[in-house]
Amino acid sequence: MKLVVLFHLFLCLFLLTNTATAQSVITIDILEDGNAVWIMEEYLPLANQNEIDEWEEFIQSKESTEQYQYDIEEFKGRIEGFIYSAEVTTNRSMDAENCNVSYHTVNTISGAFGIVRFSFEWTNFSIIDSDKILIGDVFSDWMILSTDNVLTIKIPDGYKVASVSPDYDRREENGLIWEGTVSRSFNKGEPALILNHKSAGSGIWIVLMVVLIAVSSMVLWNRRKTLVSSTKSYKASIFNSAPPEILDDEEMIKQILVKAGGQEYQSEIVSKSGLSKSRISILIKKMNEEGKVIKIKKGKGNVIRLVNK
Repeated sequence: MKLVVLFHLFLCLFLLTNTATAQSVITIDILEDGNAVWIMEEYLPLANQNEIDEWEEFIQSKESTEQYQYDIEEFKGRIEGFIYSAEVTTNRSMDAENCNVSYHTVNTISGAFGIVRFSFEWTNFSIIDSDKILIGDVFSDWMILSTDNVLTIKIPDGYKVASVSPDYDRREENGLIWEGTVSRSFNKGEPALILNHKSAGSGIWIVLMVVLIAVSSMVLWNRRKTLVSSTKSYKASIFNSAPPEILDDEEMIKQILVKAGGQEYQSEIVSKSGLSKSRISILIKKMNEEGKVIKIKKGKGNVIRLVNK
């Protein structure tokens, strides 16, 4: 299946790589505590209704089997391997937290796209130096940015850019965007930024920065003490991490029905839950078979009624 092949290709090449059939969008949201939230999205063009149907079936098969959890663990392993390399280069302890993988479909003016979204929080990503945030030393490998890739680095509120290399193509509010127009080649340690805290004209900011540095130093010291001295055992501990907790989606559907007075349109359940249509469809079918809900056809939609036992 063409879409499955593209998906596994992105798993292997989720960083700044050039693919002929899809666009990669990577957003790095810099936090004031030195951490950074990464969101990596692969946009797969869906040329016709057959490909859209294939993609929807692909999402449904992922969300209804253990393969979904396997994708998260595989992604977490690749990310932690990359972070381990950055730790060796920077001599700073780091970690990957809140790893997640999700699949979506979006219709735009230019056509339909299947989206594979990877996200995680990279702890100790930046260097906090007094009122400055230094970014870039974790990029230990050279990267090439093509016209199929977009990289955005969002700077935190209250900070301004003191220096940046290479120069970005454009800026949207707090986002610095590289899209291969001005610079396509990143040297080792790039993109590199220095962010300065904007002066507030009050001594309270100095106090807050001192507290922030003290807390960050304590966190860094505690993390350093927990690092495994052996590289081999450290790697083993990374790839044997426990899987993240899975939310009880059925209970969430039940609560939505209770708050709606015992029944609700299925489309409203999708909207209120934030889950995909295919995921809600699978859960409703299961709950109906177990006698927990009743599915009633009404017009072009379905009304889901909670069964009170």
